[in-house]
Amino acid sequence: MGQQCWIILTGDKVVSDLLQKRGGKYSSRPPNYYFFQILTRGKGFVNCPYNGRYKMLAPIILEILSQRAVKEHSNLIDSQYRILMQNIYRTSTNTNDSMYPKCHFQLTSLNIITTLCLARSIKDTEDPFYKEFEAFMKFHLNLIQVTNRLSDFFPILRWFPNNKLYHDVIKDRRMIETLYGKLIEEVKNDNEKKPCFIRSLLCKVDEGILDELDVVYIINNIFSAGTDTVSSSLTWITAALANNSHIQDKAHQELDQVIGHSRLPNASDEPNLPYIRAIIKEGQRYCGPVYLGVSHYTEEDDEYNGYHIPANSVVILNQYGIHMSEKIYENPKEFKPERFFGIKESSATLAKGKFEDRDHYGFGAGRRLCAGIHMAELELFLGVSRLLWCFKIENASPLDKIGKPILINLEKAHLGATVWPEKYHVKFIKRHDNVEKVLLNE
Repeated sequence: MGQQCWIILTGDKVVSDLLQKRGGKYSSRPPNYYFFQILTRGKGFVNCPYNGRYKMLAPIILEILSQRAVKEHSNLIDSQYRILMQNIYRTSTNTNDSMYPKCHFQLTSLNIITTLCLARSIKDTEDPFYKEFEAFMKFHLNLIQVTNRLSDFFPILRWFPNNKLYHDVIKDRRMIETLYGKLIEEVKNDNEKKPCFIRSLLCKVDEGILDELDVVYIINNIFSAGTDTVSSSLTWITAALANNSHIQDKAHQELDQVIGHSRLPNASDEPNLPYIRAIIKEGQRYCGPVYLGVSHYTEEDDEYNGYHIPANSVVILNQYGIHMSEKIYENPKEFKPERFFGIKESSATLAKGKFEDRDHYGFGAGRRLCAGIHMAELELFLGVSRLLWCFKIENASPLDKIGKPILINLEKAHLGATVWPEKYHVKFIKRHDNVEKVLLNE
């Protein structure tokens, strides 16, 4: 890529051999003057090089987002997915029209992060914080796209400073520090001292382990990585289900047999709902929220199967390429949950095991595996199981010549740091008479 050497990994074995078995060599991040030194002041976590600072921050992040911590907060996450179902039910009942559910999923994902980080939630998309965060993310995601890093590929461009980019990076940095600085002050001024992630991080400041800018950029990483990914996954899976009513039928049958009509599924039901679990794994494979993982970087030469991998190479995990490989998945273009039926292990467990047993690569690989994987898996289970318990999802696209809705085109996507399907329309049809009672009266 220009003068930058890119190594593209599009095989499960090579990912295992390099990113997992040789993780010490392949766990850094590409250096970038604008975005690491200027934008984050070297304080970020997701894009932090694999150095002493990263090794200091990793245990703090993993403690906050550990499986144990997620279990402790499961009631908060559970309540937000009940509210999501209530909102979708009210919207579909009041308008009796089709909808694009993206904003509902985004609000839920953001609410979970604000609840965990601040111990408060957002009422709706008209909330000032929601609008401020949405505007910030739009600007931020546009700024970090690869076309703004041309000087990495063509070093001669460094002789011609990009003043607009520089000023945009400074603007973005101010937005980050203003937005999350206000949240930190809100936690500091909370007389009830409610427990939350920010308060836990501020304790690290008191201990001299972190400073307040560290807290700002750690929270920025949690908000940025923890909102769009899950909501994008749910938006994709909803479209895939609308295209495949027979898969919904099987899921409805399983839910009726295991859960019945008197309550919503909860986290403890996950082992008893293998088909729901298979739908989620297939959704992450077939239409995950990212096509290429966050870039890895090697700072020393390496040799692999006759290939010379030079130092200072960018190493890309091609998730989409692996997920669409016929060598790994039979008929990969088909949405087929049955390929994962009977797999009991979580994606977090499988990601640390043999590559032959891996379900998908949606959460990355190696030492930089997504730190929020446990929370994401719980959210996806509650989201998918409850959507299917409450509703039949109908494709509301225009009709074709024989009177059937045109399938939602899942080949088309809006590409960026997170991948979204093109806007579509579906209807959420109440499945049984107890839906309203369970959602609104409990």
